[in-house]
Amino acid sequence: MTLILIILLLILGLATGFYSGLIGTGGNLILIPALDLLFAHYQIAGVEAVKFIIAHSLFITIFLGVSISIKQHRIGNFYLKEVILIGLPGMISAYLMSELINAFDWYNKFYFDIIFLMMIVLLAFRLLVVKSKEDQITQVTPHQTTLSFASLTGLGFLTGIVTALSGLGGGIVLIPFLTDINKTPIRKASAISIGVITMLAAAVSMSYLFVEENADYSGRLPAQVGYISLYMVLPILVGIFLASSFGVRVAHRTSPQRLRVIFGIIVTMLCLKMAYSLLSPAF
Repeated sequence: MTLILIILLLILGLATGFYSGLIGTGGNLILIPALDLLFAHYQIAGVEAVKFIIAHSLFITIFLGVSISIKQHRIGNFYLKEVILIGLPGMISAYLMSELINAFDWYNKFYFDIIFLMMIVLLAFRLLVVKSKEDQITQVTPHQTTLSFASLTGLGFLTGIVTALSGLGGGIVLIPFLTDINKTPIRKASAISIGVITMLAAAVSMSYLFVEENADYSGRLPAQVGYISLYMVLPILVGIFLASSFGVRVAHRTSPQRLRVIFGIIVTMLCLKMAYSLLSPAF
């Protein structure tokens, strides 16, 4: 791996970490399109590209999730019971869906781009339109209900499937359900979400790390284990941990309205990129 590539990966990590700290969402929104371009440089395309992108994005999510969960625990905002009840069934569905993607060639790049585009549009709607309403739910209200075991299990299974298919964290499913339906305070919902996402990312990563030898994918990237290149992950993680706290500090000095404008610009650029990727094969 060349010095230039290491520097580019470090810059990607810095951008991902800063964005994650600034907006308060997972950095995979930035990471996944960048990984798409990176693997194209290595001439990894089609079905294999989807596997490499999902594997790397969620493997990185494990370390981010653990770091954030530790910080949440230190300030008393960690809910182990809810995380386990949602996370365990989610791990099962995420792992099984990942195994299904690995075993067959049905999940190609076109389907992945469609699902990813749908996820970022939904996320944009949540943050740009509904965010102000969620901010009002800051403490437990009399309307908050206790979710049944069946509800938590079903929520976990659905979140696991979405995570395995999109490479994004399952917060786009968890947070709206917890805040809008269960009336959970947004801070508690976010803490539960990041804990669950960490578990799901670990399950998906296990599927992509421990795969049978296949000449189509093995040895394509430096220090590759399964579908994950440890050398490529390390510079990204270094950049993320260096820049995330700076993003948080900037966010505290920036108005919510300006943050939403920044997010809107980023999402618009991503939507254009994904639309181009979907339409380009037709030309």
